[in-house]
Amino acid sequence: MRIQLELNGPASTLVNASIRPITFTTAGFHVDWESLATMREVEPQKSYAISTFRGFLPLKAVAVGEYWDIDPETVLELLNQFTENPRLESWIGDDEGKWASLRAYNDDHAEIVFRIHAVFVWKDGFFTPSQFAGSLIIDRRLEKLDYFEMSVPPSTLNFDAGREFDDGFWAAESGFCRIEMTAGKEATQALAYSEEISMEEARLGLARQFYPAQFIEWVTLEEAKETAIALDRPIHVVSTDGTFMDESC
Repeated sequence: MRIQLELNGPASTLVNASIRPITFTTAGFHVDWESLATMREVEPQKSYAISTFRGFLPLKAVAVGEYWDIDPETVLELLNQFTENPRLESWIGDDEGKWASLRAYNDDHAEIVFRIHAVFVWKDGFFTPSQFAGSLIIDRRLEKLDYFEMSVPPSTLNFDAGREFDDGFWAAESGFCRIEMTAGKEATQALAYSEEISMEEARLGLARQFYPAQFIEWVTLEEAKETAIALDRPIHVVSTDGTFMDESC
């Protein structure tokens, strides 16, 4: 079944944003690189018109599991609460990534999940979060936003950065950051839905919009060996020290 999603009120929504001080990087740039050491949100709180969040909605009726492109102006307006010069781009996957999907709904509510790739551009380098993952929960009857959240998911390394020194030399860095924004009532995330896909399936589907490698059915070496023997086929082994699913490299 397809449903049409609408947002019409209330007139404004207060969004809280936070960038925690970075305490770990692989090369210690968070200690002696001012741009990284002092990175904080531009505005801890900001009020947005409801029209901003309409940019996350599909332009037509959609079914659970369908994907659509998010309005870029919406994304940049929100990212400006974090940094003064965000850009929608990706080094590894889609050149300008900002996809959303309908994960679940019932008669009263609907949940949209999304994935965004962006870069913070500084005078002496750039900062690339692994991704911004988030969700919106909409009250379908009142056509209002109940909950919104967007963050850089936690992992051992969840950002990549490039630093330009005074002599023009560039150096790469990776580390762990905590960046998030929220609005509304988090309790609505515990809703029971009549139509839904799992969050794992929704996140994988979003990753596939950026990275074709995610369509590969990866298996363990033991499983590959059993299959190769059964089918009398060679094994293709891939070894990597990075990731195929985000920009943290």
